[in-house]
Amino acid sequence: VLDSHDVVLMTSLGSSPSGEIFNVNTEHLASFVAGALGATKAIFFTTNEIAFLEKENKKLVQNLRVSDARNVLRYNNVSVNKAKGFIHFEDNEGDLAEATKEAFVKLGWCVASLERGVKRAHIISPINGALLQELYTRDGSGTLISRDIYEGIRVANVGDVAGIYDLIEPLVSAGTLVPRPKNVLENEINSYYVFTRDNLIVACAQIKLFEMGFAEIGCLVVKKEYRSQGRGDAMLGYLERLSVQVGCTNVFVLSTQTMEWFVERGFTEGMVDDLPPTRKAVYNHERKSKIYMKRIEDKRELDAAEMMWDK
Repeated sequence: VLDSHDVVLMTSLGSSPSGEIFNVNTEHLASFVAGALGATKAIFFTTNEIAFLEKENKKLVQNLRVSDARNVLRYNNVSVNKAKGFIHFEDNEGDLAEATKEAFVKLGWCVASLERGVKRAHIISPINGALLQELYTRDGSGTLISRDIYEGIRVANVGDVAGIYDLIEPLVSAGTLVPRPKNVLENEINSYYVFTRDNLIVACAQIKLFEMGFAEIGCLVVKKEYRSQGRGDAMLGYLERLSVQVGCTNVFVLSTQTMEWFVERGFTEGMVDDLPPTRKAVYNHERKSKIYMKRIEDKRELDAAEMMWDK
């Protein structure tokens, strides 16, 4: 049916073998069917106008990782039944406004959907044009909850120096990367991030922050056997988000090799004069590294880019 591009409308009514009619919870049905289909998106509409706001500055929260969604529920004493997806208010249900309770219910179903394999879940208020705005504009209209595609990425520590050195050494020997002795790695270790799997470093990268809202991403290396699994995309996306979070919306990379991979991810070629002053002052003119830059307006732009990853 799906291969024929047909739209399937499922009813919430079901019957038992004996003919008894049951009214199935629609969110439960949507969550389980979306997971079974391996859907890209599950969309939940609310009956009230709902928005999630940051507690301190009241800033609108447009996207959450599933781990953040779990934390929100846990903080408010709300648990999710892993087997069925229904939520349970531990002790304060009677004190909550109906819109607040509905927000937690929808958030719980989003978590349940993602745990069943759905890539993205959306909570949308009943406003004219809200669905089209959420799906086809960068800013959207609701709240996007997505899987933890960055799970396994963390700040490096001195215990990772040997692993990073072994990972980058083949590229250093080939002249692709600038040599980084172990003592240099140790001194700069706080600027490195690693992607681990079963305590094995499978990818690494470095980020340096500069004036005027610039950040440089370098030493982005993925272990050969993991290069077709989206690890490089995850590492780049993580550092781009980190850059935006600290106010650096201009990201750049330098390399003497082909930059096609970065071009495919929104980078465009720049000039030495485009670099921030302190980075321009130490640019190695003998190495003649190519400069590619990318301006990131907000995190929603990165959310859209993640949808194109081949994971």
